[in-house]
Amino acid sequence: PSEHWCITNQEAEKRRDLRNEPEICIVSVDPPGCTDIDDALHCRRLPNGNYECGVHIADVTHYVREGSALDLEALNRATSVYLVQRRIDMIPSMLSTDLCSLKEKVDRLAFSVIWEINPTNEIVRTWFGKTVIHSKQALAYGDA
Repeated sequence: PSEHWCITNQEAEKRRDLRNEPEICIVSVDPPGCTDIDDALHCRRLPNGNYECGVHIADVTHYVREGSALDLEALNRATSVYLVQRRIDMIPSMLSTDLCSLKEKVDRLAFSVIWEINPTNEIVRTWFGKTVIHSKQALAYGDA
């Protein structure tokens, strides 16, 4: 995909679109200066008194086809490696730090799990699926 790729209406229609759901504030929390933001979260109080908590993971599978050369290389690497002055990405940086990075104020594709939790901390509903998200802010650990 090009650097100027955007989510098509056709792709958004296949997913649960969380970008405009009321009172959802999706944020990420990572080390200061992090550019490969692969997860984000939200929590909101529901009208029935329960809470909704969501965890959103970047949907790399939208860009990397199973069995492709890129998929096999990522499988071989298994993870990104973080050194003191350098990072060796599992996937190309165009994906890890741009298209698959859940940057703030940018629409992104994700896999999400959303739980509804009652006041006694019991999970009363769980939803898993593909989503479109819009992170409101990328927080550093000290800010969260």
